[in-house]
Amino acid sequence: MRRATYLVNAADGQTAEVVVSVFPGDVGGLMANINRWRAQIGMGPIAPDEIAGVTSDMDVNGTKATVVDLKADVVPASKTQPPRMIVVTVPHAGNSWFFKITGSAPLVEAQKQTFLQFVKSVRF
Repeated sequence: MRRATYLVNAADGQTAEVVVSVFPGDVGGLMANINRWRAQIGMGPIAPDEIAGVTSDMDVNGTKATVVDLKADVVPASKTQPPRMIVVTVPHAGNSWFFKITGSAPLVEAQKQTFLQFVKSVRF
């Protein structure tokens, strides 16, 4: 399922993780995935009518992809910044490809455009 893992190291010692994974089908659908990802960074679930507030569309090599941008408000005890996660879901050949960056909110923000350009460069 996991195809690649990369670490992003910031000058101040913070790190972010970029993970590329693929699963068959839609893995429960966008709503279930969003709430699973929110839980991973300490956030509670959202309702279906709130999906539009955390998603946008992006073109990945001619395929409509969904960008999910999540930022927690609470700083975990072992951290100095709240966590943030950006996930791009790309459907391809009956599978769901997930490109995810997770780390401190400032570092993920600083890497957002580079991460999105990386995803846009994907060719199947």
